[in-house]
Amino acid sequence: MNTIINKIIIRKEIKEDYYNTEHMTMRAFWNLHGPGCNEHLLVNRLRGAKEYLPDLSRVAELDGEIVGAIFYSKAKVVDGDKENEVLTFGPLAVEPTCFGMGIGSLLLKETLPLAKEAGYKGIVICGEPEYYPKHGFVTCDRFDIHHPAFGNADAFMAYPLNERFEDIHGYFYEAPIFEECEDEEEIDEFTKGFPYYKPLKLSCQWLHVEKLGRISEVSKNSYKIKFFEQEIPAKLKGSFYEADAEKLPVVGDYVTFLLNKQGESTILSVCERKSFLQRPDQSKTAVMQYMAANVDYLFIVTSLNEDYSYNRIARYVSIALHGGAIPVVILTKSDLSTHPGRYVREVEQISDKVRVHAISALYDIGLGELKEYMTEGTTICLMGSSGAGKSTLINALAGEEIMKTSEIREDDDKGRHTTTYRKLIEFPGGVTVIDTPGMREVGMAEVQDGIDETFSDIVELESRCKFSNCRHETEPGCAIKAAIERGELSAERYELYKNLGRENTKNHAMKKEISKWAKAYKKIDKRNMWN
Repeated sequence: MNTIINKIIIRKEIKEDYYNTEHMTMRAFWNLHGPGCNEHLLVNRLRGAKEYLPDLSRVAELDGEIVGAIFYSKAKVVDGDKENEVLTFGPLAVEPTCFGMGIGSLLLKETLPLAKEAGYKGIVICGEPEYYPKHGFVTCDRFDIHHPAFGNADAFMAYPLNERFEDIHGYFYEAPIFEECEDEEEIDEFTKGFPYYKPLKLSCQWLHVEKLGRISEVSKNSYKIKFFEQEIPAKLKGSFYEADAEKLPVVGDYVTFLLNKQGESTILSVCERKSFLQRPDQSKTAVMQYMAANVDYLFIVTSLNEDYSYNRIARYVSIALHGGAIPVVILTKSDLSTHPGRYVREVEQISDKVRVHAISALYDIGLGELKEYMTEGTTICLMGSSGAGKSTLINALAGEEIMKTSEIREDDDKGRHTTTYRKLIEFPGGVTVIDTPGMREVGMAEVQDGIDETFSDIVELESRCKFSNCRHETEPGCAIKAAIERGELSAERYELYKNLGRENTKNHAMKKEISKWAKAYKKIDKRNMWN
């Protein structure tokens, strides 16, 4: 670490640094206090303000890259008709992937003496209450200085530069530019000039010492967190081991964590989920397997060979709808089928909420139809059997080979496993893809809402039956039987609906029983531990 610190250069900013400094500042504050940030715009506008002090401001450079910056400007403390000039700085920004290197401390160590030599009485800031006291800052109530918006708080601090600062009292006011950079349309337009990062609105904001990242990989009790371009190894905070399994992080989850540059970082919490995909683990009867979170579209990938299964697709569709994702069925290898349109029409009958595309990645057929899903900030999860073409599809969407592919076994049209664990992949255009291992069996449990949405037409017909407890067998006035007789509902589709419902009910009941046993076992284990 000392070697790195010795390589950091603290210097004045030059015009050629402007874009890189703004980009670094944007990364430093992105999603910390709310969706996105405005600090990069503030830096851009502050340079042109009359209050800005470039002679005191500095940037930090490491290996030719801007990794930190501090911007000073004039402010004032007003007490009636009496006005005193003071200093403030902000933002003080550090490249997030360089957190913990002491860059902020180096910037302060360089500039605080400069401010004192320039003859200023003191510095007043709003900043991290856990950080600045280490550098000599104290709360402003010690000096009878108040913030006009929130009075006094731990984050409102001052740093006396000479004895005359003791005579300053009143209300603190920054340069007007600090309030002029709040227009959301202006911020959005300015942000378009930088690489895309997804703005997030989460209950955990405001963040302080903790960072915000996304789970990119899970392997037993070890995790990887996507943090900008880095993948950081991480472990769970101890309290997670008391939580139910569905509350543990899965691929796609946004998490808060304590960054540790020397080893494993610590995951502190899982942020609220937009969607959550789950299914029974076929190797453990009725035990739920939690697959991915915060998915916008579930790409259900199945090839038009012996892999094609109408029933399996219907199960995936129910999982997607129950989990809060939009089901998109991708029928791959359409070049191998003489009538791909027939399969498209058949899958469209599963639900009015499903979207269907027949493609051939090999011959670039139908890939253009998928562009509507490839938008900034979108997360796509791919599920399907081994050999269905998920890896080939990812490579085609990315425009480069980022996933290994395997040949299909000629004897049974089944694929060899290429992806062996769930993996989050970020495309340069702001699209995120979650690839999953191949699954030939898809069970149902705790997805009744998804089943009802998938077969919403059948649910609607059931509501029209003469008797509310109609079993759709021999009862008079049965809307289901009438629809089958008229050809409006196929007997096969209705049978699939019944089978999925029975399986879901059976597995859900078994899961509740297993959960009850597991909780009882935990209690016994705890008692034994303390005895």
